Amino acid sequence: MRRCRLPCVLLTLALLSAMLSGCDSTRYQNVNHANYGEAEYKSDLSQCRSENSKIVMSSGYDDRSEVQVDEAKARSCMAARGWQPASK
Repeated sequence: MRRCRLPCVLLTLALLSAMLSGCDSTRYQNVNHANYGEAEYKSDLSQCRSENSKIVMSSGYDDRSEVQVDEAKARSCMAARGWQPASK
């Protein structure tokens, strides 16, 4: 009673490809410098996150430290540097 084998397989593949296409990350472009690419983006992002981070210490049985980044300020820094989401 396996009459719908091919349509079921096609439907499954269509759903799987739709789910995977939704997983692509947002690309950014620099409106001030059209020739900037992925390397410049990563460098600017690293600098903006570094500028807007702080080390938080917690003490107790074992002392711990962690870096917390203010993501809203980092995004604002990136926007100030000209980075905007690219249209698809």
